[in-house]
Amino acid sequence: MKTVFELIRIDTHSKSRYPLRKTKTCDLGLFSTLANAEKLMHRDVKKCQRYEQEQQKDVAVNHEIVLVYKITERELDVGYGDYIQSVRTYTAEGTPNDECLLDYRCERHFKGRTSEQIHFQPGDIVEVITPWRAELCVVGHAQPTVEDYENNLQHWLENHKKRCEKWGIEYNEKGAFHWDYSDDCYLVYPLCEGDAHFHPVSPEVFRPTKPVPKSLSDKLKTKYEEMRG
Repeated sequence: MKTVFELIRIDTHSKSRYPLRKTKTCDLGLFSTLANAEKLMHRDVKKCQRYEQEQQKDVAVNHEIVLVYKITERELDVGYGDYIQSVRTYTAEGTPNDECLLDYRCERHFKGRTSEQIHFQPGDIVEVITPWRAELCVVGHAQPTVEDYENNLQHWLENHKKRCEKWGIEYNEKGAFHWDYSDDCYLVYPLCEGDAHFHPVSPEVFRPTKPVPKSLSDKLKTKYEEMRG
């Protein structure tokens, strides 16, 4: 199987404000290896940093600023958007943020994260960044752990065995139960009314890319307490 690494930069306007900012993408190229994609990314980081220094001389100018970078590994010779093999995200400085190495064919199953692989905990304020928007949120629940996976697997096997006995069919432990890449996600709450929430996949979740005003931080913490209680 041959794959290609797609590199994009996600930008926003310098005068955009929290908690919700519009974003746009800049396609930086397709590469045969991850190393080549990262090499170009680091060159782009330096170029954008020089540009930002020049723009800061005139604070009145509204210009594009870098939020994050994203490298998506796609399988070749299939429909666009299908069969993504991995996703990696990086900060504006080119530092690794998080990664999802599970393919969208579900041939490599997600079996939970270790404590070292979980970057944010319930109550943490984060910024969820996609090619369309960047939004401040508070974490309600981190990704499932390895222990969560094992418990869910055992629960499924027990119920599966009961169903097999009930219907008189052969019991087989192999097969249906698995988690895929979409289960490698957080539960987060944005600043809005009610219990609205969503489940961004791990590479979309970042530390806030700029200081969070205390007024917003307090509102997000209050939101977390409301949802927890």
